[in-house]
Amino acid sequence: MQTLFTPRRGTIVGDARLAGQAEGFKEGFKQGFWEGRAAGKAEQLLRLMERRGFSPTEETRQRVTTCTDAPLLDLWFDRAIDATTLDEIFAAPSTTDRVPAPAQSPERTAAPDQGLTDPRPSAN
Repeated sequence: MQTLFTPRRGTIVGDARLAGQAEGFKEGFKQGFWEGRAAGKAEQLLRLMERRGFSPTEETRQRVTTCTDAPLLDLWFDRAIDATTLDEIFAAPSTTDRVPAPAQSPERTAAPDQGLTDPRPSAN
């Protein structure tokens, strides 16, 4: 039977491995958080369009669900409130459009070395 060496805390290799895992988790968590927010905005936009009586095509649904630009999704949502056609919603942004700024939250205004924290309770 072969025994695998797994470095633990207190060793140079183990500490480096654990630090790398923590950094990877932190980056993955941030990316997943912002992707989830964009997906939620896309879902709400599609729901609003359906409630307003629009019939989004599969191409339109694909365009909305693959968009990761939160301010653009916000712009489309704002337009969908008053639009009479799908073309009005998805027209190219103009200088008269008020493109919503990304939400200012502590996560976005934090210093570069700070970021989102793990929402799960610590096991310490």
